[in-house]
Amino acid sequence: CPTAGARPCNGKDFGHGSVVCACSAAYCDTLDPVVLPAPGAFVRYESSKAGKRLERSEGTFQHNAGTPDFHLTLDTARRYQKVKGFGGSVTDSAAINILSLSREARDHLLRSYFSEEG
Repeated sequence: CPTAGARPCNGKDFGHGSVVCACSAAYCDTLDPVVLPAPGAFVRYESSKAGKRLERSEGTFQHNAGTPDFHLTLDTARRYQKVKGFGGSVTDSAAINILSLSREARDHLLRSYFSEEG
């Protein structure tokens, strides 16, 4: 299962056309820290059913490129809002499942979800 991270995905196929990364008490994949690109460049993270998990790629914006299939206009003088982060929730059913894990597996899961260190 390819990934750009420090530790690759331990991919498991459950037969439904997609791959999931499985963590255990002994191992859990991690990603490299997010680094902002230089001005005029972008970073794309892609996940797929085929097994990509936040695969990083970089590129640069081309000014006035004549591509008929895609056109993006950026107005850098106009700002709408700042993104401080993305979140999630832990429901009661998720908590029950988390508590059913071994202490080591639970530690991997919670660190991968909440820690900046992975």
